[in-house]
Amino acid sequence: MWVRSQDKKKIGNYAGFSVTSNWGSKKKGAIVGTIPNSSFWGNETEELGLYDTKEVALEELEKIQSAIMNGEKVYEMN
Repeated sequence: MWVRSQDKKKIGNYAGFSVTSNWGSKKKGAIVGTIPNSSFWGNETEELGLYDTKEVALEELEKIQSAIMNGEKVYEMN
């Protein structure tokens, strides 16, 4: 799915998404997108958004899931 990052600086076609911890920052949750076939050693990930808590990041991930299920072509991170 095509996604525009929260900071509006990136648009990419990602194969998957996950919620991760964001250590050393006030924003404790992050969503990363998996870039398909990006490396010989495996897929790379790219940070798409930072959130106050992992729970808020999970809510955003649920919105991405809904967009995929509804057939949306591009999703803009909140």
